Amino acid sequence: MKKLLVICALLIALPQPLWAADCNEKACIDVYTQDGKIVIEGRKGTGPKSTEAVTPKPAVTQKPTPKPKVTPTQKPKVLTTKKPVVVKPRTIKKPTPGATKAATSLSDKLVEMLPTAGIAYSPSFQPLIKVPVFFWSDVPEVINKKISIVGEVVEVQLKPTFIWHYGDGVIYPTRKVGAPYPDGEIQHSYSNPGHYLIELITIWSGEFTVQGVKARIPGDIKTVSVLPITVVAAPSRFTSPVNYLR
Repeated sequence: MKKLLVICALLIALPQPLWAADCNEKACIDVYTQDGKIVIEGRKGTGPKSTEAVTPKPAVTQKPTPKPKVTPTQKPKVLTTKKPVVVKPRTIKKPTPGATKAATSLSDKLVEMLPTAGIAYSPSFQPLIKVPVFFWSDVPEVINKKISIVGEVVEVQLKPTFIWHYGDGVIYPTRKVGAPYPDGEIQHSYSNPGHYLIELITIWSGEFTVQGVKARIPGDIKTVSVLPITVVAAPSRFTSPVNYLR
């Protein structure tokens, strides 16, 4: 389940249930990790739609038709009357006090992928036992990005932590990326010859900043890189003793 952290443009961190309601007048930024990626979401203008009151139509009643008078010497006359024409009053719509127009909604979502660390070592061909092997990775020690979303600039900073598994049971954690001989600080010597599998686990964590407010990105991202290495024993050469006394 993804972990969420919201920072709004008013420089106040708000919980998720208030996210939609509080983004009507200002932008809300949400940065989190999901499926090994950095996800940045922005939203602005999610206010309620306007409502209008309708005046109810008044009831219309018809006037009764008068009965004709009949005299005894004359036959009754049949009077025909026309139905009165009813004029319906016009309905006037009055706005409800406090009603607002629907706000314009603006939202966006960006996904940032992080690089997978590459492994290198020196000497690169058949390093010897009991001789230091220098290891390093090709990713930077810090990644800085500026991302524009829904009118806001989000600054993201990510730093890796490395865990080296040399394949012989030795584990070495560090924040350094290492370097080749002679400047590299990540070194390891193998005691026995053989084939080993180097495993490098890179753990990315970081923080983001919106309008001067800094917050940690919840969760972290792990990537795994592997590389085989073959370590050999130093060759031995036997020579015949030389008699220098002759």
